[in-house]
Formats: sequence, structure tokens, C-alpha cells
Amino acid sequence: MLIYAAIGAFGLLFLLVMLFVGEVFGGDHEVHPGDIGTDHGDVGHEGGPSIFSARIMASFLTAFGVGGVIARYYELSHPASAGIGVVSGVVMASVVYQFAKLLYSQQASSEVRMTGLVGRTGEVSVGIPAGGVGQVTLEYGGERTTQIARAADGAAIHPGALVVVTALRGDSITVARVEASGGKA
Repeated sequence: MLIYAAIGAFGLLFLLVMLFVGEVFGGDHEVHPGDIGTDHGDVGHEGGPSIFSARIMASFLTAFGVGGVIARYYELSHPASAGIGVVSGVVMASVVYQFAKLLYSQQASSEVRMTGLVGRTGEVSVGIPAGGVGQVTLEYGGERTTQIARAADGAAIHPGALVVVTALRGDSITVARVEASGGKA
């Protein structure tokens, strides 16, 4: 019974250390199958939790220990206790993994897809000098975004002018005055 209690205590201690000190050292560290030495590229790195997450492995150890202690308490043999420990560890690790997947799927991205800006109307927030760059503020996806902008015709555009995004150019957008683009709004 002592070995199962030690394994469970180690897993619980590891979880508590991650709870209180995890953010200091960078949070949850994962071991990916490609990190072990075989070169498989980025197989299994689609984004999201890994079954090799430190939290999931620690929860397995904790549940394994608790299952083994309970089985030994009821005077089951060591192989039966180990089997119960494995089953309870897999069940607990699966619950923690599914919860982590749920939390990961709820994360939102604030990344603006530049291609979706073409055709959108915005307002010049920092004037665009002739042949230079300025800033345009526009609504996209229910959020306000500010982008570096150049005038399509190379002429100056003053702050407050309404513009439409006509193209993408590297890290900036190309805009034209709404009046010059046929009155699109």
C-alpha cells in the first residue's frame, strides 16, 4: 500500500507545485513525441493540449496511486491493485484531457486576417502624406483595428477622410478615397 501512496503523493505534490509555481517557470510544459529523438517533424502539434502534458501525467499518477491504495485497502493482490490504479489513472487523465481540450477550444484569436480587409471602408486616423504611409482605422469582425496604409494614387489623404481598402501590400494596406472608388461605403 505504501508504494501506491507514494506514487499518489508524488503526483499530487507535482500538481500543487505546478499550481503555485507553474507560471514562474513558464506554465505547463509538454513532451511531444517528436521531441524524444526521432525526427517526425511536427506530427501532433495541431494546437491544443497534449496527452503528454505535465498536468495530465501528474493527474494520472495521482489517480493511479489513489486507486492502488483503495484496492490494497480492500486486500486485493498487487497485480489487481496495479490494474485498478491504471484504470483509475486513465479515467482521471482522460477527464483532465477533455477539460483541457474544452478550455483550449474556448480561446479566441485576436489575429486579423489581412485578406478580409480588402473592400472594407475605414477612416484615416493618421494622415497619409503624398507617397508616404499613415494609419487607417476600420471595423473588422466586430473589433476596431488600425492598419498602416498607403494611398493607391500616391496622393495625400488627410485625417478623418473615408477610404476603402483596395489591396494588400506587404505589411500595409492600399486605400483609395471613397469618392474616388465610385462611392462605395
